[in-house]
Amino acid sequence: MTGRDHPTTIICCVHKGASTFVAGGFAQAVQRALPGIEHIPVHYRMVRGESIEALALPPTGVLATRVYPDQYDLLVEDPPPTAGRFADKKLIMLRRDPRDAAVSAYYSTAYSHPVPPDRPEQFLEERRRLIEIGPAKGVLRYKADKIIDEFLATVRFMRSYPRTLLTTYEELVSDFDAWFTRIADHLGWSMDVRSEISRGLAAQVQAPTAEDPSKHVRRVTPGNWRDVFDDALRTVFEERLGDDLLDAGYTW
Repeated sequence: MTGRDHPTTIICCVHKGASTFVAGGFAQAVQRALPGIEHIPVHYRMVRGESIEALALPPTGVLATRVYPDQYDLLVEDPPPTAGRFADKKLIMLRRDPRDAAVSAYYSTAYSHPVPPDRPEQFLEERRRLIEIGPAKGVLRYKADKIIDEFLATVRFMRSYPRTLLTTYEELVSDFDAWFTRIADHLGWSMDVRSEISRGLAAQVQAPTAEDPSKHVRRVTPGNWRDVFDDALRTVFEERLGDDLLDAGYTW
């Protein structure tokens, strides 16, 4: 199978859930192993001014990454499958414990994220406020609602498209080989293709030797929320996520 013949694959994600790795090293490895496949980092292309209609997905030949919850319901298919939405596509969901994602989002905005050229003053003011009030209050005021909404969007997507392969950030960073095997099985890759794609990728998701807030990859290991959450923040997540968090396998 060539890249042009490969079923178009959509990898849905959440912010701070390894989307950079998937759109970077992983996508590049897929392109090397499957010549002709086109990589479309959807959110990145839209930020650069392309419309969602200009990124219409054909039945074959495309790997779509950086599909954040804002784009789940907006993706355009050309032509639309006669058997229903995404019927001819391969779907993968990569999500993360929203509590850890919220903490990571705080540190990213407060310390490591590049200043967006389109709104530098607004971003720097938010950065100043986040650093001033600290992680717990910063997550509560500025990050919790967005990250909770994104997690709930993954729940709705999985209910709408149950044939989607559900994977997690936690599995990716703790047992990359198992995560990759499930991806490869879902996409029907041969052993040769698997070997070529996986070579060297595991090293890209290893934990940094020291935690550095100024780095994009500040911390990889799960559970950082336990060091940050106070009672008020925990209550917000419990009340808004309820059983959905437990059903996803995340415990308190």
